[in-house]
Order: sequence, then C-alpha cells, then structure tokens
Amino acid sequence: MFEPLIRTIVVNGSDVRVGDVVSVGGIPHRVRELRELMPSRKKLIFDDGNSYILGKFLTIEVTRLHAPLRRVR
Repeated sequence: MFEPLIRTIVVNGSDVRVGDVVSVGGIPHRVRELRELMPSRKKLIFDDGNSYILGKFLTIEVTRLHAPLRRVR
C-alpha cells in the first residue's frame, strides 16, 4: 500500500493550489480559496480567515500533499 508524500516545492504565484500550505512570517497557513484580483495577482485566502496577495510571477515555497503514482499492469 502506498502512503501519500508531503513535499516542499517552489512554485510561481500562478501555480499555487487550494490545499497548499504557505508560510507567511514563519506561520504556516493552508490555502482555502484563491481569487484572481488582476491579470498579475492572486489573493490567497487561508483557513484561519487571513489573506495574502501574491504576484503571479513571484516564486513562493509551498508544502503540498502528493498522491503516489500507481503502477499499471
């Protein structure tokens, strides 16, 4: 049986997903909702109600849950 993997990766602001964990000021926040504000910005809304505006072309480190690949027979 495979267990899910948790990885920390660096992505552009446009590649942030719902469920990612972002550290802001050293405090981890899980992304609950994403909103596009302008063609070049996203608003990340966290589970705790806080929000953060991120440029789509800036890089950010996120922690993401990855499902393992299944072997095809």
